[in-house]
Amino acid sequence: MKASNAYRLRLSEPLPHEIARVARGRIDHALDELSGNSESTPEEAVHEARKDMKKLRALLRLARGELGKETFARENACFRDAARELAGTRDSDVMLDTLASLDLRSGLGGELRKLIQAHLARDGTRDREAAAARAVPILKAARERVDDWPLSHDSFEAVDKGLERTYRRGRRGFRAALDEPTAEALHEWRKRVKDLWYEHTLLRELWPPVMSAAGDEAHELSDWLGDDHDLVVLAAWVRGHLDPDPEFSEAVIRRREELQRKAFALGERLYAEKPSAYMNRIEGLWNASEARVRAP
Repeated sequence: MKASNAYRLRLSEPLPHEIARVARGRIDHALDELSGNSESTPEEAVHEARKDMKKLRALLRLARGELGKETFARENACFRDAARELAGTRDSDVMLDTLASLDLRSGLGGELRKLIQAHLARDGTRDREAAAARAVPILKAARERVDDWPLSHDSFEAVDKGLERTYRRGRRGFRAALDEPTAEALHEWRKRVKDLWYEHTLLRELWPPVMSAAGDEAHELSDWLGDDHDLVVLAAWVRGHLDPDPEFSEAVIRRREELQRKAFALGERLYAEKPSAYMNRIEGLWNASEARVRAP
């Protein structure tokens, strides 16, 4: 990846410049993927572009105090809408991988695989091309607006409110999912975990070993919660295309229970600190890094 497109905030550069640079880099990468200007397959291109939308929205949340309500709301809605254009095709692609994670007898697993493959062969390519065509103009317009984002503070003040909000909401989401682990609660928690992962990635230059370690744990937690959500999507699709099968339902339940046990254990560690303690620690890293970078 080109240095200009790297998804990190370089502490040696002015922060307003860095926020804008990261935004343009993610938009450009998504446009290249959706326009066929990469080596990705159509499935991979959609997946990469969707990741870019999530990274862009995490960047917006980190800088929301700096951007202000109007700019944040406009751009967040823009990238959300672009992601929604691509969502259906990705859900179809991932069902095959999710199916493979289940312990099913070969006959049932083979039947389900054939049904999903037939669905992809019939609708997948057309859906991906149409989704990309709708998303590209949305992203091109967003790129032109980056120059007008109200970015001015070159200090921790530009990101502190957004970072605290992300951590606080993730901690609250963890407690809510632990109390009542519905599919909706787990999915909402995952969104906040993914934001924390991306924000730690953006801020990893504060102290790479520490920020990367926490970011890696958030990444792992996000993957487990994502696998749980993929099972929910697959189960809903199967219910709509086949008569209920006890073996399939039991396999889904077993796998989801396993994923949730691991997720809650990791969540307990990741969100052990109170938000005030977490923010004091990150601000201390920021101040130490800023002093090091700016030392004569």
